Amino acid sequence: MRKSKSYNKIISECLNAVVNGPFFPDWEFATLFGLTREEIKKILDKWPAVDEENEDIKIAINNSFNNLLGYPIANDDKWPEYISINRNKLRVIFADWRKKNFNSAHKKK
Repeated sequence: MRKSKSYNKIISECLNAVVNGPFFPDWEFATLFGLTREEIKKILDKWPAVDEENEDIKIAINNSFNNLLGYPIANDDKWPEYISINRNKLRVIFADWRKKNFNSAHKKK
């Protein structure tokens, strides 16, 4: 599923915030994301030229959205340095992404 440039930009910003931002401590990163920081960095480095049907790609994107929106971020003032939209807009994009990436899989069956 190919997305618009702006959609790809937001996903890239979220992946970058997760990998390079001050939001998630190393000691619990893999627990929060289901992948290591290095694994998500490899996805970020290739984004958007990735197989979006790959389970690790879906986990990285889903958990990046989810944790950026739900994890208690201490460095909230750093958000605009990494992500160009506010949380409310990100919630809308996350909901749309989940609908397209998880609900459509159930419809195919």
